[in-house]
Amino acid sequence: MKLAAVILAAGSSTRFENGHKLLVEIDEVPIVRRVCSALAQSKIDDIILVTGGSDDRVAKAAGQGRWRVVENPDAGEGLSTSLRAGLRNVDRTADGLLIALADMPGLSSALVDKLVSAFEINPDAIVFPASPDGRRGHPIIWPRSLFAALEGVSGDKGGREILAQHQDLLCPVACEDPGAFADIDTRADLATFIAPDQPTRRK
Repeated sequence: MKLAAVILAAGSSTRFENGHKLLVEIDEVPIVRRVCSALAQSKIDDIILVTGGSDDRVAKAAGQGRWRVVENPDAGEGLSTSLRAGLRNVDRTADGLLIALADMPGLSSALVDKLVSAFEINPDAIVFPASPDGRRGHPIIWPRSLFAALEGVSGDKGGREILAQHQDLLCPVACEDPGAFADIDTRADLATFIAPDQPTRRK
């Protein structure tokens, strides 16, 4: 089985005061590199990092690794453009596509591999982490049968509508890892994440 991953990292970080969230270092590692590295240490075969076309700082912060960078010159038109940019570079023989958000520094390779294992058992399903209280987390693995539907998404949104349209394919994976539910949008989010008493904080 072959699995690809697209990391969405082309946002302008407008809600993050005085800086770009993906460039912020946690334990001396930029957030974007933490996410890339987690995927690189997992069972994912091919990793694509989608960045904005006019700013190479995110790609530089990610550095070198088992991922390749794809620039999205249309990033200002919404999240869907980055999704399409990634999909255009995905091997069409891939059985599934993991979509990850670059602003989730608590993502771990262990979580990714847990999702991959669930997908290997049910390769026609939409696999995602789910908290004990029913919250959906990230990343999400999509089957090849839905690649075309993902390419048809428009505006500043991801696959939420497709999830709603394919309830029969949902495969939640029980997850108590807080890293699957913690993203960084603001300075306050960052402060919460790096607080020493927070289980999301990972070295």
